[in-house]
Amino acid sequence: MTSTPRLTRQSFEESSDVVRTRRTSRWSLFRRLVIFQIKLFADGIRDLVLSPISFAVAGIGILFGGRNPHGAFDRLMQAGHITDNWIDLFGHHASHGDRPSLERMINEVEEALRKDHARGGVTAEAERHFRTLAEELRRRAAGSDRQGFAE
Repeated sequence: MTSTPRLTRQSFEESSDVVRTRRTSRWSLFRRLVIFQIKLFADGIRDLVLSPISFAVAGIGILFGGRNPHGAFDRLMQAGHITDNWIDLFGHHASHGDRPSLERMINEVEEALRKDHARGGVTAEAERHFRTLAEELRRRAAGSDRQGFAE
């Protein structure tokens, strides 16, 4: 009989790709936080969807399941397992090759945005627009401060 390995901080850090690729910048911590929040959101949506479906599938199995009332429910559990691996909330599956995952998809979107920005595409144009808006807001704020003193 094999026992499940005990997860300790040291074993997590030794096996975690996150630690190996950790940067010291605050921006990388913010990026990790955003990715984790996206994963939490996806996990929550999946739970909201699977919960009522599980009742329906179990009800169908109980009422009309015939010789295998568990069949549809087992397929639902398998779908849940697949989505759990795809979301990979805590990064336990991140080191398993080139399999599709939510984080990989986020990385690909981020890379596409970076490339678009580098060649002056939509993201670079949006950045220029936001900088112009920010300057205008600063000018207006500075102007309203001066008017407040004049009154």
